[in-house]
Amino acid sequence: MFLFDKLKIQTRNLIASLTYHLAFWLAALAFYIFITGDHSLFINYFGLLIKDDIYGNTVLLSGLLALLFTIPDLVSSDTVMRYSPIRFLVFFRFVLYLLLALLIIFFSANKTITLKALSKIDVLYAQMPALTLQHFRFIAWFYLACILNNTFRGIFRKIGVGNFTHWLTGTLNKPRVEKRIFMFIDMKSSVTIAEKLGHKKFSYLVQDVFRDMAIVENYHGAIYQYLGDGAIISWDLKRGIRNNNCLKAFFAFQKVIHRRRLLYDMQYGLVPEFKAGLHVGEIMVLQVGQFKRDISYNGDTLNTTARIESMCNQYKQNLLISGVLYESLRRPEEFKIDELDTIKLKGKSKGIQIYKVALKEKKKKRRKRK
Repeated sequence: MFLFDKLKIQTRNLIASLTYHLAFWLAALAFYIFITGDHSLFINYFGLLIKDDIYGNTVLLSGLLALLFTIPDLVSSDTVMRYSPIRFLVFFRFVLYLLLALLIIFFSANKTITLKALSKIDVLYAQMPALTLQHFRFIAWFYLACILNNTFRGIFRKIGVGNFTHWLTGTLNKPRVEKRIFMFIDMKSSVTIAEKLGHKKFSYLVQDVFRDMAIVENYHGAIYQYLGDGAIISWDLKRGIRNNNCLKAFFAFQKVIHRRRLLYDMQYGLVPEFKAGLHVGEIMVLQVGQFKRDISYNGDTLNTTARIESMCNQYKQNLLISGVLYESLRRPEEFKIDELDTIKLKGKSKGIQIYKVALKEKKKKRRKRK
């Protein structure tokens, strides 16, 4: 992945993770104080704050916990998780949460301890306070808070922050209309590749591809669904049209795959290629399911987008867009866009125009001879 986009993704993930964890732990610690009335465990760690009060101490502890929980979010990756046994990960989390709870108890009982003293294990053991019922209650609450932290984090990643608000307030039970841009993107010759690599290795390839696909978020795209070896990416109309983000996202993803072609070739013996279809229109947003609920986009727009993507093989193109989207684009001269054909859709009396899209080749500047 080329450097600028990789840094942009990492910076966005860092800010999002820190913001989430800080907000969560501020709410969780404030709730603990409200329920128990005990704030003896929240101190001014290492004298970092000028004013020692319960409010400042709570914010300080929330900030430290947010930082500690953000680091694993950034360090962990699909590759690390792929080769790590599930039992080890569960045990690691269990130990980590316990250590964090014990550290909070230890520091609250040793407000004046110095960094030099922390390097001596025998001193740490001697100064660890005897655990009381109050401490065990805190440890139990801390474990529950950590579980809730992971749960809400998973929900955010699953349905997005915007949909989480609607889900929390129950407004998703009532379908609403939105106008959005959709991209169906699919791996070329995936059946042949899966047969060549085998199911396990092909699954690893799909994981790596989807990790690289995160670059679409730099162009305000949101991955709505993963479909086998492909995905559905969505934009709200304004962000997708602005600077032609919906088109730039596809070519940026292609560029990522191209830049990592040596790694793909070395690991899988091939470089995956992709085709995509884009369309814009009104859809219905609603919550579906009784026991296993999900956020669903319904409407003819999705069917049309899927149909456009399926025409890529017939016309031997990597990217096709609808005429409706083409008319909505701003400054389409950034790309080489040509009308291809008018296709008919099932159940529709009128056809839809499709256009092929490619990047314009940059002209190399000739050096003037002296």
